[in-house]
Amino acid sequence: MSSINQQLYEYIISHSSDITEVWFKEKRKFSGPFYSNNHNPEIDHVLREQHALTIKTIAHTFLEESTLFNEKLLIWGESVAQSRIDYNAPIHDVLEALSKTRAVIWTYVERFINLQTESVTLKQILNWSSLFNSNFDQLIHHFTERYYVLSRNQLAAQQLLITELSTPVIPLVDGVAVLPIVGDIDAYRAKTFLEIVPQKCSEMEINKLFIDVSGVLIMDTRVANEMFKLIQILSLLGIETYISGISPEVAQTSIQLGHNWSDVPTYSTLKQALAKN
Repeated sequence: MSSINQQLYEYIISHSSDITEVWFKEKRKFSGPFYSNNHNPEIDHVLREQHALTIKTIAHTFLEESTLFNEKLLIWGESVAQSRIDYNAPIHDVLEALSKTRAVIWTYVERFINLQTESVTLKQILNWSSLFNSNFDQLIHHFTERYYVLSRNQLAAQQLLITELSTPVIPLVDGVAVLPIVGDIDAYRAKTFLEIVPQKCSEMEINKLFIDVSGVLIMDTRVANEMFKLIQILSLLGIETYISGISPEVAQTSIQLGHNWSDVPTYSTLKQALAKN
């Protein structure tokens, strides 16, 4: 590594706070509200810390030590991607901010070159430009990759929570529970019932389950078929099932499908079902 590369690295690091201040002034012009209209001191503190980390990470480019740069890149990517997910910052806004960071840092590289006109060759300048842009592209690629993975994980966790909330098997007393179903039941939700409800009932050692569908206004033929399958599965598990709140429309759909409800006790209300069992 040449001494001039070390000097450039130290110049960028020593001017890190100046670079950050320039970036903070520029961020007011960004199109995304997370950067331009943010007045939260906590977020500002995080942005300053992470911007300093960005500068330090990319400055290692000029030392031409790829191993060290890659180590810093992994730390930077995880930190920045996770915080942007936590603050729900759109990825296009983050990319705009990174683009401005790239431009500001290179401005300081140019200042260093002007100060070292007699020591810096054209070949060195071209090499710095190539390394800087290549590694910054790598920085952006790594960020988008981590952002994608973390956002997918977050969506999966949210979907799991939604699934849990949409299939609330509520225990009443030992071995007895209620499954209130509210809202529209599409094919996905009906399939979820088949996967989740029997498992929950087994884990909770339920032997009587009251399914209340009074909050269900629309149930197409496919969904009605899935619900009937659920009752059959519960029966095979030795769980007695009681249905309450079936609307005339749902009842008509089930009959059209040829479902035999004679073995399933049905009641007009959940209160009536609980009172008689």
